[in-house]
Amino acid sequence: MIKNYFKIAWRNIITNKLFTSLNVAGLAIGLCVCITLFASISYELSFDRMYKNSKNIYRLNMQTTAQYNFKVWAQLPNSVGPAIVQNIPQVKTMTRLIKHDFGASVSLKTDEKNFTEKGLYLADSTAFRMFDFSFVEGNAASAFSQPKSIVLSQSAKERLYGDEPAFGKIIYVNNHDTLHVSGVYKDLPANSTIDCDMVYNIMDSWMGKNVYWSNASYETYCQLQPGANVMQVQAMATALIDKNVKKGDQYFTNFQLQPLTAIHLYSADIREGYSSKIGSIGTVKALLFLSLLVLAIACINYMNLATARSQKRSKGVGVNKVLGANTSQLLSLFYIETAVLSLIAIIIGYLLSFAVQPIFQNVTGIFLTPSALYATPILVGLLLTWLLVTLIAGSYPAISMSRISPLVLMNKLKLKHSAADFIRKSLVVFQFSSSIILIIAVIVILQQVYYIKNKDLGYNPNGVVSVSIKAAQNKQQLAALTNDLKGMTSVESVSAVQSIPGDRESGRGVKKFTTDKEGYPVKTCHTDGSIVKTMQLKLLAGTSLPQSLAQGDTNCYVLINEAVQKYLGFKTPQDAVGKLINTEMLSKSIVMGVVKDFNYQSLKSDIGGYVYYTMNKAPESLRVLVIRYNSKDLPQFIQQVQGKFKADLPNSSFDYEFLDTHIQNLYTSEQHTASTATVFSLLAIFVACLGLFGLAAFVAEQRTKEIGIRKVLGATVSNIVTMLSTDLIKLVLLAILLASPLAWWAMNKWLQGFAYRQTIAWWVPAIAGATAVLIAFITVSFQAIKAALMNPVKSLRSE
Repeated sequence: MIKNYFKIAWRNIITNKLFTSLNVAGLAIGLCVCITLFASISYELSFDRMYKNSKNIYRLNMQTTAQYNFKVWAQLPNSVGPAIVQNIPQVKTMTRLIKHDFGASVSLKTDEKNFTEKGLYLADSTAFRMFDFSFVEGNAASAFSQPKSIVLSQSAKERLYGDEPAFGKIIYVNNHDTLHVSGVYKDLPANSTIDCDMVYNIMDSWMGKNVYWSNASYETYCQLQPGANVMQVQAMATALIDKNVKKGDQYFTNFQLQPLTAIHLYSADIREGYSSKIGSIGTVKALLFLSLLVLAIACINYMNLATARSQKRSKGVGVNKVLGANTSQLLSLFYIETAVLSLIAIIIGYLLSFAVQPIFQNVTGIFLTPSALYATPILVGLLLTWLLVTLIAGSYPAISMSRISPLVLMNKLKLKHSAADFIRKSLVVFQFSSSIILIIAVIVILQQVYYIKNKDLGYNPNGVVSVSIKAAQNKQQLAALTNDLKGMTSVESVSAVQSIPGDRESGRGVKKFTTDKEGYPVKTCHTDGSIVKTMQLKLLAGTSLPQSLAQGDTNCYVLINEAVQKYLGFKTPQDAVGKLINTEMLSKSIVMGVVKDFNYQSLKSDIGGYVYYTMNKAPESLRVLVIRYNSKDLPQFIQQVQGKFKADLPNSSFDYEFLDTHIQNLYTSEQHTASTATVFSLLAIFVACLGLFGLAAFVAEQRTKEIGIRKVLGATVSNIVTMLSTDLIKLVLLAILLASPLAWWAMNKWLQGFAYRQTIAWWVPAIAGATAVLIAFITVSFQAIKAALMNPVKSLRSE
């Protein structure tokens, strides 16, 4: 019996080529999208679960006070880790992680070459056991047994030494620290939040030796004893604040334990983490929604096309019932037909998912290896998806057609289509509502991305390149390089700075007066006098900073923005010039000038306080040369700059970055969101149009005789096209009315994440609706015109 069902199902599939092609194409695309997105979701959810003790490892975060807008920080003072181990028995061990020089790129020198490294960390030796480092040279126990030791990942070792063993080799860091390689470990997994390429002992640095409760720069991880009470540990850790920090100096109020496995997806709102692998649970939810939506549209196609064929298949069902087939047997037949067709689609979709991997990576920014598609959860998911698609897509056609009465054989009973038509029309409305929502989302996202790319930031990032000078061995080298660069005809201005905007400035505060306990949080950046010219800041009052300082000058000279000026109570920028203000660099700092507020961070954030300063014995070093150029031949210009750099800093690696590129990288997530939404919107619309195309074909087939009669009575092609298109276009118009307010609400909510944003104009849903109507009309018209051009004689002869 089952064998016969398969034979009948296969015969129906190959007989109805249009029906089969449309459904296989729709389901294959939907399943390809699902498989690819499910693989990426599985990858995102797998972060940090490979570690043996992952369930007991937590990152300690801290809640700040009103001074820092109650933000949660991932970086703590370096004394917190040792304190929790000493005072809380439920804490088994801890490790601190901090990027070298707070995240700035590092110049490395081996015996033969110079390298630039961005993954150099300092850590406690306990990190190797906590995060299951697997050593291929040396071992975890002895890695830091000798002072000034460093361990390398395998990929870092290959960059520096090729196939040679690295153990015992010497590495010079920024021409200041001399370290010897004491081990090489296997690269950490791609789905690990911890992304160290090189690690050296924090206890070899002042960062580990000089513990304090003030500056917060250290990520702190702790491993709890099995069965430990997390809330109790959190409370005991928070109690250490009052014990070690005076009330007036407390800028953080409590500690929070964040599970290691939650860090990747739940850290978007947590400030100051070092990992480059921060995801978003919002992205995972969006990918899940898109995958299910495209699959749902594909399933709806099948349901609509199958029920649209009910008239054509009614006599076959009637014959089966006359011959003794019962309802359960007919249900089995229709379900098997759906199962066979969906199995074909799954095989095609699975093969397609391998082919589209490079495109998927470029669109979403999520890197997946082919092995991710072989993972057990994906293969199990394929089986479950096949069963679900069979049940969901096959249920309505199977139930509705198995109820057809055998009286249709004698034309004694006409099929009642009111319920079926209503359901079919509702599903079409759902398909196009979903497509219109996606079109509106794409327009809004592209608008916002364009806006943030072109907004006036308050300074000019174009025509500026930054060059790392952290490895300069003395002031003479830096002065020589600066003078050589200024002598180039293509260079307009050069400034030495601590950081480019929004990168590695220091977080400090300014106060109105000495009794101002809270103060105002600001970013501070050590620089020289030409910063206004180089960055093309808009000077509102005063002058730029001094170009040079006398050797005995103990003053701190500052350049503040409007936000700081207003906080300090100066009514106009001119009022602030020459005044003494209380900064953390010096309690009596001299205001040299006021610049217009500028966006030094992502446009998701409001403009805060910013202070450029210069002084002798500054707490921060000058790490970057910012060069404004006017050359149109960039490769030649960079080659000339590199030549000057190598001549003046021969033992340093040449590392540069264009400022406008750095700013665009702040919005990589939004750009991927835009491209992802665009691609999946097109796929959803395409799949919906496949169904609409099929419906139009069957409507035209059902009304063949009517079309022939109308043509004989004088109807034109345009009359026939209008007749066949009107009902389906009405459904699309209804979809526009339903989708527009929902899309407006959803995208307004998304825009709330930006401090600076566009408003959604009235024409956005209008364009989305017009696009949907046009696509639908073109799709339907193809079949309508084909039907209208048929010879009416043939039409009238048809059954």
